[in-house]
Amino acid sequence: MAKYSLLAKKEEKRNLRRAALFGFLTVVLLVFLFSWGLPALVKMAVFLGDIKSSSQPVEKKDNLPPQTPILDPLPEATNSAQIKVSGLSEQGAKIKIFLTGIEIKEVVADKEGSFSFPNLELSLGKNEIYAVAIDQEENQSPASAKTAIWYDNEAPNLEITQPSDQTTITESNGKVEIIGKTDPEAEVLINGHLVILDKDGNFKYNLGLSVGENKILIIATDTAGNKEEKTLTVNYSP
Repeated sequence: MAKYSLLAKKEEKRNLRRAALFGFLTVVLLVFLFSWGLPALVKMAVFLGDIKSSSQPVEKKDNLPPQTPILDPLPEATNSAQIKVSGLSEQGAKIKIFLTGIEIKEVVADKEGSFSFPNLELSLGKNEIYAVAIDQEENQSPASAKTAIWYDNEAPNLEITQPSDQTTITESNGKVEIIGKTDPEAEVLINGHLVILDKDGNFKYNLGLSVGENKILIIATDTAGNKEEKTLTVNYSP
């Protein structure tokens, strides 16, 4: 019995030494953890977070300009103070129209990229028209090709030097020579027949006559669509 108690006391002392050693090591481990290990764990967590975020897709801003607007063909000249300007560009883009360098209007292209300015006011003389497109990221396209259109509301000059009104023709060939002048770029019709002009706008035309009274309608039309008319009465009495 005494021998057993002695062994128990030795075992108890050994356990106490182990407990003290474990306690000391625990304190040292805690000191190390808070002094060195915790910052290291924080750095490790930050590092892992950076790796995770770097693996996520990066959202990139769209910096590509939209399609340059393409304007539909316009006439070289017009006698109307208002014209329609239309064309194609990128779907949903804002289209700005410029008239002789000044921004006039803005519309949005539809789902097919079409756009239209129905009533663009022109100034007399030469008008230069172009457009730019701006997408939702505010990227701007290059300017479209410039189109020049003349606004002219004055009728062309038209002079008839031969024959005089109410002339009577007695020659047996039954024809009358009509001589006149108009603007060089104009088109001349005599009773519906197209007449050739020279570079200065002069013209001559032989028109067949019917016996009796002949009405002759001479129309000069310029490139803008303005017209000037002259009506002559020529009597044919062979």
